[in-house]
Amino acid sequence: MLTKTDRRALVDHILRAEKVGAGAPAMLARLLGLKLLYASIVDDGSIGTQTAAGGSRVIYAVDDLRPQSGRLFHYDEFAEEDNGLHVGSLLGATLIGMKTGTHGPLLQADGTLRRVRLLSVERAHA
Repeated sequence: MLTKTDRRALVDHILRAEKVGAGAPAMLARLLGLKLLYASIVDDGSIGTQTAAGGSRVIYAVDDLRPQSGRLFHYDEFAEEDNGLHVGSLLGATLIGMKTGTHGPLLQADGTLRRVRLLSVERAHA
């Protein structure tokens, strides 16, 4: 599930990645394209509290290792944080739209796969 704002930003990320056209950016464009193809789109205020959306802080674990956290961001609004997760990265693109408790494949830049589990989501308060 994605918000309308996240959907628009994913389209921007795809367009930027397609300009590079090879390697990790090409994989990112394909990953985001598939996410757009299969995700339900909802109004920004209608996204479930357990679904990772732009601006939310997520706690996740890769390969069941130590949990890590970061705030999902699309542009530069959280770039100052040293634990920001850009949705225009393979990890951020995987986490956006996931629900707490779910897991899935995490594509690496070298083409290998790892596994990521979303442990919790905290919404930014306006």
